[in-house]
Amino acid sequence: MINLEFYTYKTFTENPNALTFESSGKIYDEITGLVEVADQDTKKLWQDFIKCSVIYSSTRSQWLLLSSEERAAVDRKRTRQHDEVIKALTKVAHRFEKQDLPTDWYNEISINPVQARKRFGDFACYVSYVYSVNAR
Repeated sequence: MINLEFYTYKTFTENPNALTFESSGKIYDEITGLVEVADQDTKKLWQDFIKCSVIYSSTRSQWLLLSSEERAAVDRKRTRQHDEVIKALTKVAHRFEKQDLPTDWYNEISINPVQARKRFGDFACYVSYVYSVNAR
C-alpha cells in the first residue's frame, strides 16, 4: 500500500536536527567557491560526490512511497549509497585540509554526532536538487 500522507518542506524543518535548505545553501556556496580555487584532484572528488548524491537522493526520494517489503528489498542498497555519499564528501574535506582550505562546512554538517549521518543525507539531497532544477 502506498503511503498517502502528504509531506511538506515545513514538515522536514520541524525536525530540530534537519539540515535546512538555508544551511545547505550556505555550505554549498562555500564548498563550490573553494572547489573553484582547488586543484584538479579536488574537483574530481567533488564531482564524485555530486554523482553519489544524485544516485542516493533518487533512492531516498522514493522511500516514503515504498511498502515495508519494498523497503526491505532496497535497504542495503540505500545504506551503501548513503555510505558512498559520506565517504565522498569526507574525501573532499580531507583534500581541502591538504590544501589549507577551510573545512568548517564539514563540521556544520556533522555538528551533532547522533544526527550526522542524516545530515549528510540531507546535504546530498540538496545538492541533487540543485543539479536537478538546473538540468531543465
